[in-house]
Amino acid sequence: MIAIEVFRKKKIMAPVLDRCWQPITGTIVYPEVGSQQPEQKLAYFGMVAYAIVYESAASAGMSSSAAHYLARLQLGKCSLGAAVTGVVESTFSGSEKEDDRANAELFRGKIGRMIAAVMAGEGDIGSLQRQLAAGYRAVEGLSPSRCGGQ
Repeated sequence: MIAIEVFRKKKIMAPVLDRCWQPITGTIVYPEVGSQQPEQKLAYFGMVAYAIVYESAASAGMSSSAAHYLARLQLGKCSLGAAVTGVVESTFSGSEKEDDRANAELFRGKIGRMIAAVMAGEGDIGSLQRQLAAGYRAVEGLSPSRCGGQ
């Protein structure tokens, strides 16, 4: 069922994703914790990537299940490592943790507004980028050793 939905609506979603990916990912403002802990920077990027795909799919009228499916596929292409990928998927999959729920709402909301701004031709999404970085809650349980570091 999801495959049929994705097949039918991907034509609507693809132009949104293509138009928004570079302006959003090319100008990422990372939270301060990202400069201190590289694994948090990876998790932050993963959440941005997941939210861009999810919100692009939602804007094309896809169901939440189809949007999550496509976002997980994209996340796998990012090569963030198993630990970070697992954390990002957990964040957007209805986690019981308050910080995860807050991050999921924050990312979907701010990325959704960025997509709307880019699609409307509004070039400056910097303030939304800064708001996103300021609101990010660091992910617990990530360490350099779990993310492939020393």
